[in-house]
Amino acid sequence: MPMRVILKQPNLENPGAGLEVSDEEPDRSVLASGEVRVRLELRPINPADIFSIMGVYPGFNAAAKNAVPGLEGVGVVIESCSSKVPVGSKVVGRPFTSVEGGQGTWQTEVVANEDDVFVIPPSVSLDDAALAQFYVNPVTAYGMIADLEIPAGEYLLQTGAGSVLGRQVIQMCKAKGIKTINVVRREALVGELKALDADAEVIVAETAEGIAEGVERITGGRGAYGAIECVGGVVTKGVVAGVRNGGTVLLYGAMGSLDIVAGIPDILFRGVTISGWWLAEYFPKKSVEEKERVCAELLEMMRGGVVTPLCGTVYPLGEVVEAIAEATKEARGGKVFLSN
Repeated sequence: MPMRVILKQPNLENPGAGLEVSDEEPDRSVLASGEVRVRLELRPINPADIFSIMGVYPGFNAAAKNAVPGLEGVGVVIESCSSKVPVGSKVVGRPFTSVEGGQGTWQTEVVANEDDVFVIPPSVSLDDAALAQFYVNPVTAYGMIADLEIPAGEYLLQTGAGSVLGRQVIQMCKAKGIKTINVVRREALVGELKALDADAEVIVAETAEGIAEGVERITGGRGAYGAIECVGGVVTKGVVAGVRNGGTVLLYGAMGSLDIVAGIPDILFRGVTISGWWLAEYFPKKSVEEKERVCAELLEMMRGGVVTPLCGTVYPLGEVVEAIAEATKEARGGKVFLSN
């Protein structure tokens, strides 16, 4: 049965309250040359999706008429006007063409340009739960690691290390010979992260002082080569203090605060740079050939077990409110999904 989740009214306090589930037939207008129609099978609920339905994520047009959330997912091509993407192809978006305009993946079907989908070869045996989260987290982790240009043997410092993305950063860094220092808030996560990389360093801290002291101890005062930060507030101050002179902190999230704190001496006298990093600016601007190369590399990482997405509970689209409640729980575990 066709179904889509419509954002009627963004809600900061209760994200699921502004959603409505509709079973209207999807618009099946004639495809243009190079377009494909995709029947979506599974979609994850990412933090950016939550921010979308709260109305605070600029990568999603919450004001669009009958806006449908959802930044990624996996599906099958059911109609094609493309010579490159035949009917029956399993595809993921990079991202799907309609997402930025407000027609995301929390619906049964989407239309996309052939250059905005990545075809999963039939020989690939990865399940839909892994493929559904192929774009947002893996490409973000890959892009930030690439942009920091950390040499093998040096340290990458990250906050939010217990998240699905944080775990993938650990795995990718391990494969590249980069050491990691991982900041978490709960002691219970230490063993889980060590299971991904026995050499990974884990700091359990919520204060700037705790983070900075932990990094100093681990690195012998040299500091991490670079860092990625997704919390904000005083946590950012500890991360900035923990990187080397001339190092860079990539700020990619605001899970704890919409503001940051940083020590002026670190920026003024040590030359530490704080720079924003956003997937919506990083990947769509790349050439089709470069997108294909990166996606192919990430697919091989997933096939080879280098990157293992953490999968959690699956809810039907009609239970989206319950799914959001689960996705926003602290210490929920793996990624929450919406299925047909």
